[in-house]
Amino acid sequence: MKCTFCIVPYTRGPERGRPIADIVEECRRLVDRGVREVTLLGQIVNLYGRHEFPKVDGKSPFVQLLEAVHEIEGLHRIRFTSPHPIGYKEDVIEAFTYLPKLVDHVHFPMQSGSDRILRAMHRPYKAAKFLEICARMKEARPGIAISTDIIVGFPGETEEDYLETKKAVETVQFDQAFVFRYSPRKDTPAANLPDQLPERVKEERNQDLLALVDSIVERKHHEQVGTVQEVLCEGPSRYNAARLTGRTRTNRIVIFDGDPQRMAGQLFNVRIQESTGYTLYGDPVMNEDGTVNAGPASEGAPSPGAPSPLQMADSVRI
Repeated sequence: MKCTFCIVPYTRGPERGRPIADIVEECRRLVDRGVREVTLLGQIVNLYGRHEFPKVDGKSPFVQLLEAVHEIEGLHRIRFTSPHPIGYKEDVIEAFTYLPKLVDHVHFPMQSGSDRILRAMHRPYKAAKFLEICARMKEARPGIAISTDIIVGFPGETEEDYLETKKAVETVQFDQAFVFRYSPRKDTPAANLPDQLPERVKEERNQDLLALVDSIVERKHHEQVGTVQEVLCEGPSRYNAARLTGRTRTNRIVIFDGDPQRMAGQLFNVRIQESTGYTLYGDPVMNEDGTVNAGPASEGAPSPGAPSPLQMADSVRI
């Protein structure tokens, strides 16, 4: 999309999409090896195939791809990242109502809540449109988690522009946000724009917005305490190898005790007992025979059609 702050189009070249059949076949091979979650990865993933493949029954190539991957037996979770607000049409939103393997999380970069700054970034949508898409996603999949990317201190950003961004964050109540101070990238248009902001201003806005995001995330994580969440166990925790870590369908990290040889790679229910900022802690729900409970989570806010887990799972990106 050639955003003015981004070097990616110049380093990776023009967008291109692999055929649906090739991607599905790769997913099948991965599932045969024990993979239970895949992430469809693309710089503007929801615009996949727009130049190569036609719409079918009003559905974009991306939704056709989601449906095809969803049909793979043994696959339990599908993620995708990162979509662009341009091309995030009704068929993508509607997919969350009938494809239960789609997890309850979307990383949806906003970048700014100011229309003036969005234009300067060459982001061809208005803040109101972004907010509308978020609201429609929440209607389609109640309980969905939305994370985002935000740049503060873009050249020419006024205090009023920044406050528009802050207002958008408060409106959406993002479940996570990666907040960046603008920094020039050589050979990008934004690096040559006038009104480059002082580092002090960029840092102040960065810290202020991070404080707001942290308060929202902390509240949302505390609301998880007492619920039962389906977790895909990824193995030992990065920071404490004596404990295990996994992710919920909403992409929240959960830490718990267990046998890594028996539980790593499995999907099962965990009752959340504690929250400390960005991390949840819980206990696996056990059956009467001492095995972990692998049924769909029955408490909290489970997603519709949550799949029944199985053995030795893994996660890959395609």
